[in-house]
Amino acid sequence: MNNLKNNELKFIVIMIIAMVTWGYSWTSAKILGPYGDINVKLVLRFLLAAITLAPILIWYKIDFYINRSGIKFILINSLALCSYNYFYFKSTHVGLAGVGGVLVTTLNPLLTSTIAFLFFNKSFSKKDVLGLIIGFVGGGIIMRLWEMNYTLMLESGNIYFILASLSWVTVTINSQDSNKSIHFLAYSFWSFVCSFLISFIFCDWKILIETVQYGSTFWINILILSIIVMSFANTIYFYASSRLGAVKASSFIFVVPLTALIFSRILLSEKILISTLIGGVFSITAVYIINKR
Repeated sequence: MNNLKNNELKFIVIMIIAMVTWGYSWTSAKILGPYGDINVKLVLRFLLAAITLAPILIWYKIDFYINRSGIKFILINSLALCSYNYFYFKSTHVGLAGVGGVLVTTLNPLLTSTIAFLFFNKSFSKKDVLGLIIGFVGGGIIMRLWEMNYTLMLESGNIYFILASLSWVTVTINSQDSNKSIHFLAYSFWSFVCSFLISFIFCDWKILIETVQYGSTFWINILILSIIVMSFANTIYFYASSRLGAVKASSFIFVVPLTALIFSRILLSEKILISTLIGGVFSITAVYIINKR
């Protein structure tokens, strides 16, 4: 029993560490904004993540083989990962990293819960409905919907934040179901490989070659986003989704908003808006209510 509790505690600690790295990732993506094309960053990120994971699979003797059912999950996950990462980089290029870190990471579990309720026969309860209402009110406050129109939605990056969040819902739900067909490490590895191939199709060779000349700031941040955030944090999240289910795994994301704000304030000197803090509190409260037993 004690070993079980210790393992559970270790898992929770590892998940929290992974979520802290996600918090930093929004600042890192903003720093990378002036460097090159988004598709080039996608190619490098997925390639480095796959290279990092390969030795781990070999070390733990995880079979690289995937069956037909596993291929389906990998293809869906790869397309969703490409979509998420594109909108993730696009949103931080246009909008504030701190706002994105709060908005996307609180919308993720709320949208995951909503879609699970509507399309996957998950039953509603009064607290779930209350949580969703509070959460979406919080999201509206973060986006400052009362002053929004279509043009401002694009200029502020809010539309890209929303599209990134919707893409991640697919990643979460798909990862939950993948454990029946494929080991989570092999699932991560092949998802990154396929995502690399998809993004490579749209990549400009000339710009990709030019990255060799980029300075240490670019390479430090692309390595952090690839090895630490994607290989480590994303793989841990895939495992959590397969072990705990999509809704519970997504609840760990509540760690990200605060760390995203802290990193963006310290490293980018971004102003923390009162509306972001109030909306963030609403959304985090909603995630807690939905996942509370």
